[in-house]
Amino acid sequence: MLNNNLRFGIVQGRLTQSPIGQLQYFPQDSWEKEFSLAASLGINYIELIAERVHNPNNPIWSSEGISKIKNLANQNKLSLYTFCNDYIIDNCLINNKKVLEQNIRLISQGALLGCKKFILPLFERSELTADNLSQYIPPLRYIAEAAKDLDITVCLETILDGYELIEALDKIDHPSLSAVFDTGNRVAFGHKLPSDIRLLSNHISHVHIKDKNKENENVILGTGLVNFLEVFEALAEINYTGSYTFESQRGKDPLNTALYNMQFVNFFYRENFSN
Repeated sequence: MLNNNLRFGIVQGRLTQSPIGQLQYFPQDSWEKEFSLAASLGINYIELIAERVHNPNNPIWSSEGISKIKNLANQNKLSLYTFCNDYIIDNCLINNKKVLEQNIRLISQGALLGCKKFILPLFERSELTADNLSQYIPPLRYIAEAAKDLDITVCLETILDGYELIEALDKIDHPSLSAVFDTGNRVAFGHKLPSDIRLLSNHISHVHIKDKNKENENVILGTGLVNFLEVFEALAEINYTGSYTFESQRGKDPLNTALYNMQFVNFFYRENFSN
């Protein structure tokens, strides 16, 4: 049995087989079906995504789409909890009014849905480093302030190690900013996951679960570089009480893989969180 204390989410599109080579994928023609599929598996929420290339047909951008998402969540007893802005991966946040406005609009749409956490993946065109941090402070404060007004927490996902990320959060200095801890991405960047978890501690407000191999490929949980026993030992030590979003590979059968993922995490959770 799965532990009732665990809350599982899954990134939108991961319950649908994607085209070859597209790991992050919005299922344009079948997004509605994922809500009932998630409910049937015992998943608590779908982490909604805004794509790298703006898609006006993504339901998150329209009033009609917002109503559909809310109705589907209600019908299937799912919560609307997190949403992620992949648009900034291909469009730099620095000195870019258009990108800032896109973030503010997306935050407003997320608030209409009742979402509480806004994920900012600061990679590629928007890669935050220790060297360029000063350039990111104004736009991130601006986004965080907009989120604060709507009772949303902005969760930063970065390439920074634990020490660098704490320094970044201290310098940006906004109460609505926190960190995403992504197991796969962090191991791919060569970070020491358990020590980073202990160091970041209450700065972690969201966890992405995935595994990666030496080639930086997203692989089935337990077959890559992540030591999940150590990860969950550290999460237990900091008393992490948040949810877990699966951003993992789909495998041959996305539904079967999702079930495996929940059982996998439940095992390590019981090993470390149970008295």
